[in-house]
Amino acid sequence: MKVIGLTGGTGSGKGIVSQCLRDAGAAVIDADEIAHEIIKKGKPAYEELVDYFGLQILQEDGQIFRRKLGEIVFREKEKLEFLNRCTHKYIAREISRQIQEAKELGKAKLMIIDAPLLVEAGLVEVCDAVWVVYADEEVRARRVIERDGITWETAKARIATQKSWEEYERYAQEVIDNSGTLGQVQVQVKNLMKKYA
Repeated sequence: MKVIGLTGGTGSGKGIVSQCLRDAGAAVIDADEIAHEIIKKGKPAYEELVDYFGLQILQEDGQIFRRKLGEIVFREKEKLEFLNRCTHKYIAREISRQIQEAKELGKAKLMIIDAPLLVEAGLVEVCDAVWVVYADEEVRARRVIERDGITWETAKARIATQKSWEEYERYAQEVIDNSGTLGQVQVQVKNLMKKYA
């Protein structure tokens, strides 16, 4: 079984590529889903985050209000760095567990780690190859606005906090261009599945 790291900036359309890979028979570990789980009340990262950010990040039910947390960390770099340090260790641990489980079951030829912060979380080391999803910055900003219901300025600020395209490209063994149609993405995914499976 080959382990592929799938990454790309916010709004690049990584989720679409991930779904195409699932549809083509790859097993997918979604790092965002894991990130949402580990900050729930009673889960590993919850106490660390509440201790650092305070009660302002909590909803009435005591759960972390992710949108509020996002507003805070995307304005202040050191707070974003703390959030990443806190959560990445738990995300990496859970991904390693899922990879091991998949290897033991031996069902999939390709295991995809869908992780926006693949490099930052130290997950490149467990991958046989890294595939990066590309889309033009303006396209990305429009997608983020549509997806998250935020302003143009907020979308651009989020993009600015992430790595540049050149940094992503440095890690890429393969680039999937998601600037066009769904059909074009599906063709690229099929070709990569043939090459790596």
